[in-house]
Amino acid sequence: MSADNGIYLHKFRKGWAVAHLQAIDNIYFHRGDKKYNYNILYDMFKRAKIFTTRGEALNHALDLNNELGYTEYGICEV
Repeated sequence: MSADNGIYLHKFRKGWAVAHLQAIDNIYFHRGDKKYNYNILYDMFKRAKIFTTRGEALNHALDLNNELGYTEYGICEV
């Protein structure tokens, strides 16, 4: 059975968001298309922790990954 989850980082105007998410491919309008569906993107990251630098975000993602133990896709940047 697929977990279809990962820890994702995304750069927003306010900073770097880090969240443990599932079905990340839903942020695109069409499979293979790289145009974001911003409503879905916002909905997925609205409760994410925000960091000022990419380094801080990556450190938090590593801590979160260690805490969870397993994610199918690991740590990814969207």
